[in-house]
Amino acid sequence: MTSGGRTVESCPDFLRIILLNLLQSAGVLAWGLFLLLMLIGILEPTPARLFIDALGLVIALGVIIGLRRGMSVTLAAQVTHAFLFLGLLGLSFTRAQNPLTMTLPLVYPALAFLLLDDIRRGLAGTLLMTAGLNILLSSGFGPHLRDSGMLLDGALTITLVMVFQAAVMALYVHHRKQSIAMLRAVSVQLNELASHDPLTGLHNRRTFIEVLERELARRDDDPRQLAFLLFDVDRFKAYNDAYGHPQGDELLKRLADTTSRVFSRGEDVVFRLGGEEFGVVFHTETPQQAAEMTDRLLAAVEAMGEPAPAGPHASVSVSAGLYLVAKGRDTNANLIYGRADQALYRAKEVGRARWLHASP
Repeated sequence: MTSGGRTVESCPDFLRIILLNLLQSAGVLAWGLFLLLMLIGILEPTPARLFIDALGLVIALGVIIGLRRGMSVTLAAQVTHAFLFLGLLGLSFTRAQNPLTMTLPLVYPALAFLLLDDIRRGLAGTLLMTAGLNILLSSGFGPHLRDSGMLLDGALTITLVMVFQAAVMALYVHHRKQSIAMLRAVSVQLNELASHDPLTGLHNRRTFIEVLERELARRDDDPRQLAFLLFDVDRFKAYNDAYGHPQGDELLKRLADTTSRVFSRGEDVVFRLGGEEFGVVFHTETPQQAAEMTDRLLAAVEAMGEPAPAGPHASVSVSAGLYLVAKGRDTNANLIYGRADQALYRAKEVGRARWLHASP
């Protein structure tokens, strides 16, 4: 199949690409065979028939090559549909005396709806094709019919078949689009659940590794310094024991909101890494700026005014470890987290409600 590497089931245009490949491959074989039969004299080589068959072969090969080279699927589908419509209708007029040729346009509605993936355009094309065939029958250019009853019967048959196909395909396209929209919405929700903490809405530990590794890969291209702040709630277990876990969850949500307000620049990323542990990946112009932002966070947490039943202060506080990533140093996300974690625990050992620099 020629698709430019896009024939995977997860591709939104998978069905149309497969259909285009099948139609154009069949077109190459059919138009090529008809031309050969006319060249060797089995079929009558009329100018109109030669033109349609030669043009069909050129378009089929052009679409195949275009898809292989990355041609827009929408453009390929529109070109294929346009020639399908004109080719089937033109063939009916040029070979109108052959009743079998008159049956070929009956395949049009299904292919039109699938190619265009649009209900209104599919209906418009079907109505135009139906009108063209009925005009052909009633004009006397079609197959020889014995009487007006046979003409009416043929016109009604073509009309009913085309309309029925259009109705079925419109229903299919409508529900297919609804299903795809629902699947995309579910996919977005699953991605959100996989990358975010359900309680606070912050990024989770899985995303933390991805973000930090991404920032490490491009840190040498940024004149600022990359920083990671790790902190957790002082004596959170005592808070839960005193006020209950639902109140503890509310505290964590308030803490997430407070942290997001302090680190509110678009590139700052705040994480809930587990339990009462949080982290922030951010950039700083100077070490002093990073220290100031950390001080602001600790002050903002205490300003929340949540009572701390076991201290170290009257209001809930946090302890933190701050790691500044040196330029050009060989490091990774796990090493940075470990260094910040060591600084966090040193801060707890010397009294809590404070932060310390992590060792390089």
